[in-house]
Amino acid sequence: MKDTYGREFLKTEFLQLMKQGLLSSSEVATINGVVDFVCNRCLNNDVDYFATFKYKEKNITYCRRCLDFGIISSETKLYRSSSNHQILPNIGTLNKDFQLSSLQERASNFSKDILKQKKTGIIWAVCGAGKTEMMFESIALALTLGKRVCWAIPRSDVVIELAPRIKEAFPNAKIVTLHGNSDEKADYGDIVVTTVHQMIRFYAAFAFLIIDEVDAFPYTFDEMLMRIAKRACTPDSATIYLSATPTKNDKIKIKNGRLASCIIPARYHLFPLDIPKFKWSSNFFKQVTVNKIPEQVKVWLARKIKEGRRALLFVPTIDSGLKFQTALERRMKIAVPFVYSSNPDRFDKVNRFKQGEGQFLITTMILERGVTIANIDVAIFCAEHDVYDESALVQISGRVGRSPEWPTGEIVFFHHGITKAMEDAKSQIINMNKLAKEQGLLKELSL
Repeated sequence: MKDTYGREFLKTEFLQLMKQGLLSSSEVATINGVVDFVCNRCLNNDVDYFATFKYKEKNITYCRRCLDFGIISSETKLYRSSSNHQILPNIGTLNKDFQLSSLQERASNFSKDILKQKKTGIIWAVCGAGKTEMMFESIALALTLGKRVCWAIPRSDVVIELAPRIKEAFPNAKIVTLHGNSDEKADYGDIVVTTVHQMIRFYAAFAFLIIDEVDAFPYTFDEMLMRIAKRACTPDSATIYLSATPTKNDKIKIKNGRLASCIIPARYHLFPLDIPKFKWSSNFFKQVTVNKIPEQVKVWLARKIKEGRRALLFVPTIDSGLKFQTALERRMKIAVPFVYSSNPDRFDKVNRFKQGEGQFLITTMILERGVTIANIDVAIFCAEHDVYDESALVQISGRVGRSPEWPTGEIVFFHHGITKAMEDAKSQIINMNKLAKEQGLLKELSL
């Protein structure tokens, strides 16, 4: 039989598995999809997110909150698998071809304690601290204890980036990767690496949950995602949040002691974080709209070309990126690729840039997190734009200086007026460097 422990199916999915002989009716519990304006899939109980229609003289109520995953109504059923599962003893074997720094070990021990105590905690670690490696020993422990593991991430791009690293670390484990375009949606594994949205396919499945980039959109902006994450876990599960930029609410909980925390103020290579520079430039939007480039930007780009320095060029909108791309070609005679969420070639373009192809890459905030490219600089254009909150600016700044071979880089906020978000982002980076220095963690840069 197929291992479906903790999975939840719609009727069509369930019948397909039965037809294939992979699941029997005795291995599922059946419940009504919607009862008294409560959705048993996404736990929505807001009457504004329900709709009712009449069919054959019967009123049928369905949930609009999770409609993207198939209709759930008062007349549909959910099929929850109750099949037994077993994690084999060698599944937790860790291919440890890396050495944790003392700071990473501190976070790793914290995570293991949270797991053993079946609690919730947060690791607040600066960009480039090596958060992924911090979690490997906890995952190995969870698997050794027979606990299924879920590593959830708000964005599919980061899921795709992370999954190969986890597969390499746990060669004996079955790793399933779930996102919008995944072909493994009917599968289940010892470790599930998934977007938070795809956790809606599980019920009481995981005993250890890692939510990476917990402050990122859309997780913090969508209560449904928080509900389905909790629903996908067993009642006695442990949860670790990972973030370089915790939300204001989480910071308050940390300060008040209501959220167990481990703060890692330095990168694993122990060099200080690069401090953003603020550079005024004339209105970027107006300039690129008429195929011009602000003089300050042109000077900066020319210097990078002369120095042979590569750079990520962040723009706030797709439209501004397309116009900037055209202006660069017409005014500076350079062809620069552009990646954004709806660009079908974005993964290929990013991979080629990672491998050293091209000097510049224009990008929207899709490369704000979860991507490591050695030895680059970063420029943010229209840094005063509303899309750039404190968290985004800190994350983007964290793209530079991530490699121990190249621990420094230049990060520039080109702006048409300094915002509070810009000031707060700079202050947060300075304060983390200060905390790391006070703890005697930082190496001296020899420039």
